[in-house]
Amino acid sequence: MSLSPVRSISFDTSFLLRDDQRVDAIIKSLAHYHIPSFITATVLSELEQLKIWGRITPATYATAMKRIRTTKATVIDFKNRLLADSFGAACTLAMEKHLGVRSDHVVNDCRIMITTLKNGVNLFLSEDYHFTSALTSDVVGDITHAACAEFHQLCASELYSLNTTSFLKVYRDGAVDLDLLE
Repeated sequence: MSLSPVRSISFDTSFLLRDDQRVDAIIKSLAHYHIPSFITATVLSELEQLKIWGRITPATYATAMKRIRTTKATVIDFKNRLLADSFGAACTLAMEKHLGVRSDHVVNDCRIMITTLKNGVNLFLSEDYHFTSALTSDVVGDITHAACAEFHQLCASELYSLNTTSFLKVYRDGAVDLDLLE
C-alpha cells in the first residue's frame, strides 16, 4: 500500500448534490483531517442557478451549502479569461476526442476542470462520468500539455477525479492509496 497525503480537494456540483450519506461521511472526514478544500465559482454559480430555477429544492441547496461550509471550502476562479478560454477549448476538444462528449455539453465542466488544475488541486470529487472515467486522465493530459507553456506549474499537474464509491475505496485517514487509485 502506497499512501499519499491528499494535498487539496475540490467538489463538483454533482458530488455536492448527491443524496447519499456516504458523501456526508466523506465531508466529515475531510473536515476532521483539515484537508484544504475548494469549490470553483462555476460550481457555486451552478448551485445558485439550480435553486433559482427550481431544479433543486431549497433543502437540497441547503445540504450542498452545509457541505461546503463544513469543509471550509474556498471559492476559486481563473481570472484570466483569454487563457481560460484557450485552455477551455483544449478541454472541450479533449472531452470530445477521449470521451465522446459533445463540446456544448461540457463548457461548464471544462471551466471547472481548468480552474481546479490552475489552482493546484490534486483530487476532484464528482459523480459525472466525463470527470470520473478512466479516460479522464487523457483529458487532463491534453489540457496540461496545452497550458504548460503559459503556466509552468501545470506541466506536471496530477488531478485525480473520483466518484464517491471510488474515493471511499482509496481514501484512508487524509491520504489516498496510490496503488488502488491507479
